[in-house]
Amino acid sequence: MVLRKFLNNATGGLLTALTNNTNTRSEEIQQLEAMGFPRERIVHALNATDNNVEQAAELLLLGVNEADYPTTSAAAAATTTNRNNGRGNNNNGNEGAHVTAHNEEQMRRAIEESLQVNQRQEADNLRRAEVASLQNNNDDTNKKKNKSKGVVGKKTGKTPVVASSNVIDLTGDDSKQPAAAISKTKRNATVKSAAAVNAGKAAVSRFTNTSTNTNNKSTSPTSKTLSQTHPNVKLPTKLQSKSKEEQILRTANRVKPHVMAVDTLLRVLLAVRSSPDNIKFRSIDRTNANYVQYVRDVPGAEDLLLAMNYRRHNYATSGKNELRLERHLVDDALLYLGISALEQMRESEEYKMGKKLRAFHAEMRRIGKGQREQQNLTEGEMGVRLQYLTRCPKEPPLGRGAIMNVQLGDEREKIDGGLASRRFDGDDTLADVLNWLGGCYGDELLEKMRSRECCLCDLNRYPILPLDVEKHQKKTLQYLGLFPSGKLGVRLSEDSWRDGDEIMDDIHGSARGLGAASRSMLY
Repeated sequence: MVLRKFLNNATGGLLTALTNNTNTRSEEIQQLEAMGFPRERIVHALNATDNNVEQAAELLLLGVNEADYPTTSAAAAATTTNRNNGRGNNNNGNEGAHVTAHNEEQMRRAIEESLQVNQRQEADNLRRAEVASLQNNNDDTNKKKNKSKGVVGKKTGKTPVVASSNVIDLTGDDSKQPAAAISKTKRNATVKSAAAVNAGKAAVSRFTNTSTNTNNKSTSPTSKTLSQTHPNVKLPTKLQSKSKEEQILRTANRVKPHVMAVDTLLRVLLAVRSSPDNIKFRSIDRTNANYVQYVRDVPGAEDLLLAMNYRRHNYATSGKNELRLERHLVDDALLYLGISALEQMRESEEYKMGKKLRAFHAEMRRIGKGQREQQNLTEGEMGVRLQYLTRCPKEPPLGRGAIMNVQLGDEREKIDGGLASRRFDGDDTLADVLNWLGGCYGDELLEKMRSRECCLCDLNRYPILPLDVEKHQKKTLQYLGLFPSGKLGVRLSEDSWRDGDEIMDDIHGSARGLGAASRSMLY
């Protein structure tokens, strides 16, 4: 009786424990099923983690295979061993550490496999790009050889056979390649650097663009014309595309402000018309000093000669750098048209003004030469210049006053002796500057200014305006805006200024210098 009661109590306790364990297990399974995992995997994960929900969820999230789960027998054996050895660690702590280490190992393996897959793909892409580039170069070489030697196979009627070693499969299917090629490909499929990968991508892009341009040149973006890309843009017709008559008239119109160019071209065409058989008149040396100075760099000058059927001949073809009109290209109609156009240009206002400027600068060169060669002056001229210098105040020492520059003619003419410089104080007058100019260039220059044949202009004002030397000769340099940065120029007077007309109020200029008078007070 006593033994039967003991067995009943033990059986009842075991059933109660199993019932409680089953209820607890069903709650854990429900929690994991709510997360979307299948029931079979949940049961295996709970068995592997001794019903630890958090560790089981980690295993399920990591996707660990069921074969890699730690078995309950191993966990139980480890727990029994730990207990028998009397260590202070509990069963749950050992199992958690084992699961954590296993999870880390699975994560490391997954990362390594992903990196290896990416590296293999990049290596395959680079290999294919290199092979495609090499094949493209071989095709270009073969095309050149075929052009030089003729097409192979026309006479025999057979198609040329390419060696198997040069046949490259770009599909990536290793089953179609020989074993030697497969082993070589595997040896080359090593891990490439980022620079090598980028180079391979560039080669792929270059090969793609080249094949596209070769197959369809008409639709290539690089072969599109301006009318296709910008249909609303209308470009003017080139001068060479126009008729000979229009070319001659346009180029002659561009040359007309340049007096020497018009005169030189007219003399050349007249000489050719009078003696068309003389090669001397039909040849122009482009290295000649006068041609370089007056014709070659003038806009439209050489274009006019080219429109007259002149042709350039360089050292490579004729040993001379020249323009030549061949005898069979001499056209009397073109010569008549060119001569008429140049003669008409000589009647234009631009040509007449250019003629006046040329004469004025020739006069300024003569005056500047007298200042540069004062030892050749007569006693009377030296006396006049010394008389002007005695009226001029003494030049301030270095560190006082400001430099006054006077330029004869246009600066681009570079007249010898045409630049004079001296220091003046701000309270010096314009008359002092005129006396100084009389001492440098003599009485002739001052007489031209008084008669308004030429004028003294303030180059620091815009637009450049002439100064009335009779009206303002008693004004100080600071009042006139010529101090402390005075820059004067002797220029050819316009017809209105030569006739005595005053400057109109609608012409604006800016005053310079502290204390300088306004424009309305000067003009």
